[in-house]
Amino acid sequence: MNRSRLVLFVSVVIVALGTIAGLGVLWLDSARADVGPLPGEGLVLPAETRFVGGVNVKRFIASPMFARYTDREGMHPKAMRDLEEKTGLDLARDIDQIVVAGSREGGPKSRPLVLVLGRFDLDKIGGNLQTEGKANPRTQEGVTLFSYADASGSSTMALLNESMLVFGPTDRVEAVAASHAQGATPLSENAGILALVESVKPGSTFWMVGDRTAMEALPSAIPGQGGSAAMNLPPLQSLTLTGDLDPQISLALTGVAADETAATKLADVVRGFVALMTLQASQKPELQQLASAFNVTTEADRVLVSARIPYELLDALQAKKQEGPVGVTPE
Repeated sequence: MNRSRLVLFVSVVIVALGTIAGLGVLWLDSARADVGPLPGEGLVLPAETRFVGGVNVKRFIASPMFARYTDREGMHPKAMRDLEEKTGLDLARDIDQIVVAGSREGGPKSRPLVLVLGRFDLDKIGGNLQTEGKANPRTQEGVTLFSYADASGSSTMALLNESMLVFGPTDRVEAVAASHAQGATPLSENAGILALVESVKPGSTFWMVGDRTAMEALPSAIPGQGGSAAMNLPPLQSLTLTGDLDPQISLALTGVAADETAATKLADVVRGFVALMTLQASQKPELQQLASAFNVTTEADRVLVSARIPYELLDALQAKKQEGPVGVTPE
C-alpha cells in the first residue's frame, strides 16, 4: 500500500470511529434524557416506584415565599435539616434539585428515596459523615455508601458522583447505587409513572405524581357532619400536582377517576369543602378570599382543581392564627 492510500485508509478509520463514538454519545444521552421535570439522573430510581415528586431548589430559594417565611420552621423540613447536619451541605449553595420517590411496599421499604442533585465535595461530605461516628463507610461497585441508624430504622446515603447523592432505606439505596454503577435506568421501565411525569407543566417549582397503587393510601371515606352518614369516595386512578411560588402561590391538581360519574362525585366533595370555608367567612373574612382562590372543574374522568393564593392573604391568615384566644391552637 503506497503512502497516499495509507493516509486515506487511516482518515477513513478515524472518521468511522468518530461517527461511532458520536452515535454512542447520542444513544447514552437519549437514555438519560430528562422526562418532563424529572432530570435524566432520576431514571436510576427503582422501576417499582409508585409516586415521585420534585422541587426545583433554585426556584424555591428565589421565590417570594422563601424570602417572606425563611425563618419559619416549616421552611426547613426535618429531613433537610438532618441532611445538612450530617453532610455539611448548604441548601442554597450546594443543591439544585431534590427528587423524592416511593412505593407502596410494606415495612421499611415504604419509606421514600431522596435523590439530591447539585455540586458536592465528596471528601468533605465523607469526612462530615464519619465525624463522631455519624455513619459507617463502605464501598459497593465503586460507590461510597454511609449507613447509619435513625428513628425510621437502617438508612444509607450513597455518594454517586460530584453532582448526585441518594439517601433512604439501605436496601433501596444499594439498588440505586448498583444501577448507577452499571449505567442502568430502571425507572424507564415504568411507563405509567413516566407518562404522568411527562404531563407535568414545564417550569414548575414543585411537582408530584402518583399512580393508582399510591392512591390506595388516601382515605376511602370522609366522616359525615352533624350525625350524617360517612360519604364514600370513588378511588383515584392517578394524581398529578404542580405548583409555582412566584408572583403568588399557584397550584394545579389533576385527579383521574374511574369514569365521568366518579369524577363528578369527587368534584362535588371538593366543592363542598370550599363551601364550608365560605360559610365560616362571617367570622373569618379571610376564608372567603381563600375559598374564592379555588376553582374546581371536570373534564370527562378528570377532576381539575386550581388555586391562586396571594401572599397577602397568607399573611392575613397567619395574623388571625396568632390572635386566637388563649388555649385554642392555631390549627
